[in-house]
Amino acid sequence: MSDRECSRESSQGRHKSPVPDVGIKAVAKALNLSASTVSRALNGVYGVNLATRELVETTAKAMGYVPHLGAKQLVGKSSNLIGIFVPQFEFEASSDFVNMFSPIQQSLQDFGKDALFFAVPFSNYPLQRLTECISSRRLEGCIIFPAFSAAHPIMQEVLQLQVPCVNFEDVVGPRCSSVISDDREGGRLGARRLLENGHSRIGYVNGPPHLRICQERYIGFCEVLREFRIEHDASLVRIGDFSGTSGARRALELRECNPDITALFCANDLMAMGAIMELTSQGISVPAEISIMGYDGDTFSAYTSPPLTTIRHAIERISPRAVQLLMELIRGESGQREAVAPELIVRKSDTHPPISPINVINRKEAVQ
Repeated sequence: MSDRECSRESSQGRHKSPVPDVGIKAVAKALNLSASTVSRALNGVYGVNLATRELVETTAKAMGYVPHLGAKQLVGKSSNLIGIFVPQFEFEASSDFVNMFSPIQQSLQDFGKDALFFAVPFSNYPLQRLTECISSRRLEGCIIFPAFSAAHPIMQEVLQLQVPCVNFEDVVGPRCSSVISDDREGGRLGARRLLENGHSRIGYVNGPPHLRICQERYIGFCEVLREFRIEHDASLVRIGDFSGTSGARRALELRECNPDITALFCANDLMAMGAIMELTSQGISVPAEISIMGYDGDTFSAYTSPPLTTIRHAIERISPRAVQLLMELIRGESGQREAVAPELIVRKSDTHPPISPINVINRKEAVQ
């Protein structure tokens, strides 16, 4: 689901998870206390004086102690609380995932659970922040929003903790499930729409190529082009960073270097809206002279001029399914992966290409 927020996590992906394997017995030995005293201190149980509790907590943190949270038994009683972890971005990024909050919370309530929301810095993630949130609030499980993918420290932490967790970035483990939007199918939908409208010279503005979603969207796009016997020319691809600014720059570059392109497919809506803004400012009419399609289905994409045709994530299906998968994990079932097909939203930013000698030749080539 999502976008430029992913583009800065690659540098963090090179770091190993900071969570060492330190247990209660190790902390107890270091302090010459009994394991039961340390356990009560860490879990906030009555009967441990304040000075001892503070000493235990400080020592445990310094040693890198991490509780095993997999069986939701920090104090032996269910809290019915689920943590929802969302990223804080320091750069331009789509925030349309907030539309998932309400259906997720409603689905949790249907299971007798309540949600606690935690905003977590994306680029400068505080080490063990997830662990602290889960332990201090006795969370039974967590749902982690994009763009925390496998390379991000928060996902490495959750996999080591083995707390029941569902994410939307294709990270799966023994107690971790993922429900994703089928990005390859989304690329297919976009390509098919443009080709059936008669376009054959199509520019493509992708996001950072190391990201799974960018790879999948472009693969699906090229697969459908091959069905029409078209091999996509690498010169028709530009790389953006999911921001509107990058979409504007790359769209103009493509148009200047390839004046015969009649359509532009952008790997997210922000880049597509930047493209519309820039091309229009240069006197290039959208869609009369060039069609533009986005990806993600952000709410505000309906209010561009012209309204943006886009590929929309089916959040009304993804959200409750994420909660169902989490409940299965809490019951002790193993992690799994599911993909939900997106949908094409047709508006007014794409249409048939203008009739010209170049386009007539291209259409003939496309069907030969």
